[in-house]
Parts: sequence; structure tokens; C-alpha cells
Amino acid sequence: MSCDQEFLRTEITFVDHVRDRQTADVHLLITSQSTAAGGQELTFSFFGQSRYQGSDHVLRQTLPVASSADDVRREMVRVISLGLIPYAIQASTLENLTVVTQRRPRVALPPQADPWNRWTFRSQVNGSGSGEAQTTLANVSGSVNANRTTEAIKFNVSVNGGYAESTFSLPDSGRYVSVNRNFGSSSLFAKSLGDHWSAGVRASWSSTTFRNQDRAWYLAPAIEYDVFPYSESTRRLLTVQYSAGVRSFDYHVETLFGKLSERKAAQELITALTARQRWGTLSAGIDAYSYVPDVKYNNVSGWGDVDLNLYKGLSLSVSIELSSVRDQLYLPKGRATAEEILVRQRQLATDYQYFYSFGISYTFGSIYSPVVNPRFQRGGF
Repeated sequence: MSCDQEFLRTEITFVDHVRDRQTADVHLLITSQSTAAGGQELTFSFFGQSRYQGSDHVLRQTLPVASSADDVRREMVRVISLGLIPYAIQASTLENLTVVTQRRPRVALPPQADPWNRWTFRSQVNGSGSGEAQTTLANVSGSVNANRTTEAIKFNVSVNGGYAESTFSLPDSGRYVSVNRNFGSSSLFAKSLGDHWSAGVRASWSSTTFRNQDRAWYLAPAIEYDVFPYSESTRRLLTVQYSAGVRSFDYHVETLFGKLSERKAAQELITALTARQRWGTLSAGIDAYSYVPDVKYNNVSGWGDVDLNLYKGLSLSVSIELSSVRDQLYLPKGRATAEEILVRQRQLATDYQYFYSFGISYTFGSIYSPVVNPRFQRGGF
């Protein structure tokens, strides 16, 4: 979740804003999670430091799906200001503080019936394009999602599709056109079994030229355990999920194994950790997938994202993902052309995949950062 820090500085003026949490008297940690209707539930955790050590409290606010960016930042200013009042009372004399309230009529409103019965729907269409003298790129994608979530159940259905076309003018062979299409749908039904357990069923159908799959579908019941209560999900999650089901494939062209279609039993084990704490954010997990009983055809991935506040002004970010790939049953027979390799028109054979990024930063100087000056924000060489 992002917030307009410049707006917060200009609107909340009864405190000094500092650039590093370790020099602050009050550290504010803001986390969010999506609501069933597609809105956000924001959690504001206030931690007293220095002279306010031990003075901590939490506020929560739910924002509807139709909230604009300006509505969100103004509501954040209101809630943050309320959360800072206990500290302001300790730091100021009463003559410096006042309370302004909005008078509202005391009318008891009857509960309103929900004509949608907690169903929410969302549709989206995206497109982009670029070009130059010898290259043109264009793609369009879209999706439709239906969701119903209560404390007891969660049901989600989505349909998506995409089309991408790239055209290249080659000096020795005229024009080369690369086309990739993908279509699919997925659904999830999950039921709560208490503070730590839940059970569900996943299903999907897809078609993708990149993976040589004309039709592919799977159906898999699953069970999940969260070491921490689900109610603490905005701050920490440690889940273990196991699923077992059936996968079926019909291929565009014959595979390396001489198959045009096949059906297999499959299983998957996913372990994931997410922690949002005062020292930073940590996300990590392992996803192990295999066919049954042919467990030699498998895919094991490990990933992690870390953002750490190491010391005053010193921060570190690391992201890494490693995969052992042994499940490419869909690879088409025949060698890929040089053009297909260069434009990634089809999946290539590989035993592994990896991705990594890292960054370290150090900021020093004045600890105060209350001033906002928007001049010359754009431009340059």
C-alpha cells in the first residue's frame, strides 16, 4: 500500500515529521488488506518510543471500493491525527489543543438490505503499444472477476484473456511477426474451519500458445493451516497449504514425449511467511509441485523479499526466486527457431529459473522533513 507522504506532511502540522523511524518519538506502521467488496481495511499501529516508550495503540478503518485516491489520503490524515492525540496531550499544555466535532443528527437508521448479497464484480481492460521504424509492439488484455466473501466462506471466479503481437523488420528475411495468445478462467471456494484451519477447492481452465497448451484444466481440493490466527493477517501470516487433484492437457502440437493430450494426478505443497513489523517487511515461501506417481516430474520454487531498516538511515532490500524445473511435459517437438528464441514466442527447455534484485541505501543529515516544495519536479536530462 502506498500513501501520499507529501500530503500527510502538509496536512498534519501539529507534529514534526522525521525521515527515520529510529529517531522518532512515535513510529507509525500502516498495513492494509483487501475487503470482500474490493475495498481496503487499513490498520494504523502507533508505537511509542523514547519518552513515550510503552504507549502503543491500534486504530482500524475500512475504505469502500469507490474511494478515490484523494478520499483515501484525507481519511488517512483524519485517522492518523486521532491516533496522535494521546501523545500530543502528553507533550503540550491543554491551552494549545482544541477539539472540533461534526454535529450529526441522532437518528436510528434501520439496517439496509444488501441487494447484491455480498457479491462484488470487477471488469478490466488494458492495452498498450509502442513502435519505431522497424519494430511495432501491441497488446491487449482483459479480465472479469466475481467475488463473495463472508467470515465463513470465500468464493471467487475470474475470467481473463490476452493478445500480444510484435512485428520486426529484418534486414535479410523481410518481416517477422510474433503472436502470443492466452485465455483462462479460475475459481476458488474456501471455508473457514476456525482461527487456524481452512479447506477449499481450486479449479481452472486455460489456453496458451506460449506453453503449447490448447486446453488445460485442473481440479484440486486443498487444506490450509495458519500458525498464527487469521485475524492477525495484516501483520503476520505463516501458512502451510496442501492440495491434490487432477490435471488434463490438450496440446497445440505434439510434445517431445509424443503426446497430443494427457491426464495426470498432481499434488502441491505451499509454505508462505509474511511479516510486517517495525523493523521492516519479510515475505518468503516454498512451492513444491509434482505429478503422482511420477514424482520425478516436479517443480520446486523458493522465493523471498526482504525490506529491512538496519540502522538510522540505513536500509536494505533483497528479492530472490530460485526454481528447479522438471515438469515441462508440454514442450513442443522440434527445435525453436532463432526468431522464436529472441522474442520468447514459446517456452524453452530449462532445468532451472532464477531472479534476483537487491539495493542498499543510506541517508544522513537533518532528521526533520516537514517541508514540501513541488517546484521543478519534472524534466531534466
